[in-house]
Amino acid sequence: MKKITYFTLVFVSIFTILSCEKNLIEANNQWEYSNPNNANVKFINAYTSNVPAGAPGVGATRFYIYQNTQKLNGNALSAAGSWPGPATYASLATTSSDFYAILDRRVGNDYGKAAKGDTAFKGSVPLSAGKFYSVFMIGESPNQKLQVVEDKIINPIENSYAVRFGNFIVSPLTDRALDIYSRRAKKVLATLKYSAMTEFVQLPVGNISDTLDVREAGTTKNLYSFNNFIPVSRRSYTFYTYGRGTVAPFAERLINYTNR
Repeated sequence: MKKITYFTLVFVSIFTILSCEKNLIEANNQWEYSNPNNANVKFINAYTSNVPAGAPGVGATRFYIYQNTQKLNGNALSAAGSWPGPATYASLATTSSDFYAILDRRVGNDYGKAAKGDTAFKGSVPLSAGKFYSVFMIGESPNQKLQVVEDKIINPIENSYAVRFGNFIVSPLTDRALDIYSRRAKKVLATLKYSAMTEFVQLPVGNISDTLDVREAGTTKNLYSFNNFIPVSRRSYTFYTYGRGTVAPFAERLINYTNR
């Protein structure tokens, strides 16, 4: 008798836990940790040039980001990196739309001195309260720019995820359109010209990992790939091509970050 009672209690407890978990998932899907009066912004360093030149031995350029005169990031944003992180946005006031990316001359604990021309990027980024944005640092000196993309993130249904693609491979290859091919889906997911970004599309998660291949548009030869992509149900992802040529640290590759 005790065993039956004990089993019943366990069954009821498990059912209650599962019900609560489902409710929490639904509630969390509609909840954002942000100030509704602010904009939600992510910066991505897709810049593939050493102009302006960093400190000796530093390699790829790193930047501090300013909104007007306010410094935003504690650690400089490295090549192919994102701030505030690969799965988060910064909640920023919409009162100022002027942004700057200033070269980091730090080597170890020596922060060096700012030099003429260290402001590599500057531009006005119009922000609206409650909206989400990705701001890409792209191009090649002296024509680098901040490219702003409004992140119109969708909420995928259960067992699905959302994904979009961008192409930021710089000159002399800016006229080369690229295909993003999914081996699992056995189809081209996007055909992209330079600086283009697709809208989010919803795809089934499946139960195996995927490999995404980058090809010249209309061809079947893989230039490079993103291996072992395992999307999570109800998440949203951005993939973008980065680099120029095959030389490190700017070798071409496909990179992703999480929007939600």
